[in-house]
Amino acid sequence: MWRNPRFIFISLAVLLVLSACNLPKATPTANANTILTIAAQTVQAQLTQNALLTPLATFTPLPSSTPAPPTATNTPQNTASPTPICDLAEFVTDVTILDGTTFVPGETFVKTWRLKNNGVCTWTSGYQIIFDSGDALSGPATQALAGSVAPGQSVDISVTLKAPAAAGAYRSYWKLRNLAGVLVPVANGYQGTSFFVDIKVVLPTSTPTVTPTPTNTLMPIILITIPPIIIVTP
Repeated sequence: MWRNPRFIFISLAVLLVLSACNLPKATPTANANTILTIAAQTVQAQLTQNALLTPLATFTPLPSSTPAPPTATNTPQNTASPTPICDLAEFVTDVTILDGTTFVPGETFVKTWRLKNNGVCTWTSGYQIIFDSGDALSGPATQALAGSVAPGQSVDISVTLKAPAAAGAYRSYWKLRNLAGVLVPVANGYQGTSFFVDIKVVLPTSTPTVTPTPTNTLMPIILITIPPIIIVTP
């Protein structure tokens, strides 16, 4: 069945023109009009029939796509454990000689720091505290620990120092060194590497000598009485 009305209309028009050429010339106009009318009615009927036979397009909504919620899975997280550190110290406190303590020139004193072993290696007598920078305060270049310090334990480290001869403020920095000669980090220490002693040297003040003023005291007077001498004449 023809589905293109335009093609049908053009075909009919061509047939009508060819037929008109063979018709008698006496009534060309009437016959042509009649034929065109019949052709138009035929085309209109064909269009109506096609419209009735052609089903109307129906709109079918597409199904909505609703994403499914993600499935929760208990996947354990890979948490990397920190690498244990063999040598790690922590500055705890100044046991003696707080910062800013004053001394007279040449005065000797003992400075004591408290350190804690926060590493996993035991400190032995092969570990040393060493003078690092600042004023040495006549202290030793190195001094070994007195004994072993297990991980988690604290130790008091002392060194004998001497105040300089000139007045002023002085600071002496010290570090901890292990058996291999490697410096041990110091948590809570100065720049995380050292600990220090901070003092002030002041000149002694001169005390004026007070000379006592002599007082006038009266000495007691001793009276000696001599009895009279009596001469008896025979």
